[in-house]
Amino acid sequence: MLPTDTMLTNQKCVAAGRLLPLAILTLLAACTPPGPRALLNGEQLIKAGKFNEAIAPLTEATVLLPRNGQAWNHLGLANHNAGRANDALRAYRKALEVDVNLAAARFNLGCLLLEIGQSGLAASEFAAYTISQPKAVDGWLKRARAEMLARQFDAAEKSYKAALALNSKQAEVWNTLGIVQLYRNRVADSFQAFNQGVQQQSSYAPALFNAALVSHYYLPRRPVDHRPFALEKYKAFLSLNPTVDNLDAIQQVVAQLETDISPKPPAPKIVIAPPTNLPPAVVVAPKPEPPPLPKPAPAEPVVAKKPDPEPPKPIVVASVTKVEPPALKPPTPVPTPVVVAPKPAPPEPVFRPDPPAPKPAPPRIEDNIAPGWAGPRYSYLAPDAPTPGARADAQNHFALGLTAQRNGQNSDAVAAYQRAIRADGAFFEAYHNLGIVAAQMGDLLKSTAAYETALALEPDSASARFNFALALQRGGYLRDAAAELEKLLAKTPDDAGAHFVVANLCSQNFKQPTKARLHYLRVLELRPQHPQATAIRFWLRENP
Repeated sequence: MLPTDTMLTNQKCVAAGRLLPLAILTLLAACTPPGPRALLNGEQLIKAGKFNEAIAPLTEATVLLPRNGQAWNHLGLANHNAGRANDALRAYRKALEVDVNLAAARFNLGCLLLEIGQSGLAASEFAAYTISQPKAVDGWLKRARAEMLARQFDAAEKSYKAALALNSKQAEVWNTLGIVQLYRNRVADSFQAFNQGVQQQSSYAPALFNAALVSHYYLPRRPVDHRPFALEKYKAFLSLNPTVDNLDAIQQVVAQLETDISPKPPAPKIVIAPPTNLPPAVVVAPKPEPPPLPKPAPAEPVVAKKPDPEPPKPIVVASVTKVEPPALKPPTPVPTPVVVAPKPAPPEPVFRPDPPAPKPAPPRIEDNIAPGWAGPRYSYLAPDAPTPGARADAQNHFALGLTAQRNGQNSDAVAAYQRAIRADGAFFEAYHNLGIVAAQMGDLLKSTAAYETALALEPDSASARFNFALALQRGGYLRDAAAELEKLLAKTPDDAGAHFVVANLCSQNFKQPTKARLHYLRVLELRPQHPQATAIRFWLRENP
């Protein structure tokens, strides 16, 4: 059966950004104070597409108007379009800190998170946006796309349906809704959605192809044979002269399908004419019947089985006029951080066997990034290991923080962990869990600082190193995240989670499919039943 990853979609996340109107300031530009004037100048530069030039006046505006959410949102938008993702992230979050109801900043932050691969966090931001702006179709569409990429298929289906309730004439949305329903194994609903997309726009290539695909490979042939319908849609798709990589394969499947369903002509009847000029009949007396012979046991009939014809191989359509398949590559879920509890001092071992010889580490990626790829670099704090303090008091605060964290009370957990750290500066577990909670709250600077201190205390902690790498990845510091994962794999080469994240970085960000392949193969070797095993095998087949 053809995987759902081959469905065609046209949806893309384009972070055009949102500006808040400053019409009143425009009328009063000549007499405005320096802060509003700087904000107005920055907005005009953004509208003119001069994003780098807009950063300076908007930075000045945030200094002069620190409690103005518009100023921070505009600064985020300028940095966003100038390619400074980390600065944009900080500005958008500052705008929401100043004004939690600033819908434009919420929308822009969601777009940025979606661009840097943080689809789960983006879905949360768009969800908040749609609550405040329930009539905004684009908000529902962005939310649905983020939920789909985060593999939250139930939520994505609801969001797409909400967008269609506002505007049901969108062929692209019907098509993507069909893909989501197919992921949920709702084939009939998926087929209906693709057909709706075709009805809204008969020349919309992705919906045509997906309708053909589902009717050909997914729908049962009894009591109705859907193959003629599939052939019709395939031909309609090909008549649009689509730009796809495997056009020959599609044409071969269409030709095979025509052969399979075309009616076969009936065999000709052979009529034998009776002979003429028959000789006269000769009457012969009947011979006595011989006694019956014993009948041998009937032999088992031999039936030659024809081998089942091999079904045509599924087609993978990568794009139609630069279309974007949503999940041809394994998704990039954020692995669940490891919460640690304080551990007692281990007893002195009686006998310690020699450790097994370590396996060779996978090739480094840091020195071989694809040409042209650029990304922000993390500025390491490199703290020294703090000195110990009152561990008994720190334990009490830590226990309160752990309870609050498990109950989802992140603010209380952060406060409790910070009290534990003040009581005992060398409390590794408090720094470790503070990093997890801060990352969940979106405070990546506090999170990475906590992880660095934890690693200063225990440099060989696999969970702290892994979670630190995840925090760096969330902040857009992809090369630094990869470097931390390589340090982890140098000491624990059998960490399947680290191999998986490195493979995703190599395949999706660094354009290094060869290195990604090595790490994906290692994931399957270590965990054959990995939750993404099917997607990994599909990626390996498409990237030999």
